[in-house]
Amino acid sequence: MSSFCHSSSTSSLTFFINKPKNLRMSWWWSGAIGAAKKKIDENELPTKYESVGLVLGVTGIVGNSLAEILPLSDTPGCPWKVYGVARRPRPTWNTDYPIEYIQCNITNKDETLLKLSSLTDITHIFYFYVTWAPCPTKAENCEVNSKMLKNVLQAVIPNAPNFQHI
Repeated sequence: MSSFCHSSSTSSLTFFINKPKNLRMSWWWSGAIGAAKKKIDENELPTKYESVGLVLGVTGIVGNSLAEILPLSDTPGCPWKVYGVARRPRPTWNTDYPIEYIQCNITNKDETLLKLSSLTDITHIFYFYVTWAPCPTKAENCEVNSKMLKNVLQAVIPNAPNFQHI
C-alpha cells in the first residue's frame, strides 16, 4: 500500500488546510459539526428562497444530515427551502427540522406523481433513497432503485421550471 493510501485521512486534511481559501468548503466545517446544535428560529425563516432542495431519503443518515445543513445561513446557495421525502411517517426526532416532510413511497409511480408533481419550486434533487427490495439479485435491486428515481424525475421535472441539478 502506498504511503498516500495509507495516510489518506491525514493527506486529505493537509490538502484541505493548504487548499486556496476560495476553494475551501468552510461551511462544511462550521455548519456540519454544529448543525445538530444550531437550530433555526421559526422567525428567521426567509420568505423567498434562492434554492429549493428535494431530499429523497430524508430519514437516512446522509439525507438527514443534508436536511440539517441546507437550511443553515452559511450553506452555499442559501437560503434553502427543503422538502424531505421518506416512505415512513415523519419520525419524532426530526420534527423540529425546518423542512416540509412528505411521506411517499416512490416505488409507486401513481403515489409519486400525486405527491410530488405539485412541487413547482424545486431547483435541486438529492437522491439518497435506496431500497433493498426482496429481489433475488443485485441487478434486480438496481432496477427497482432506477425505477424509483425515474418516478421522481417524471413527477418533478415537467412541473419545476427553475430545476437545475440532480
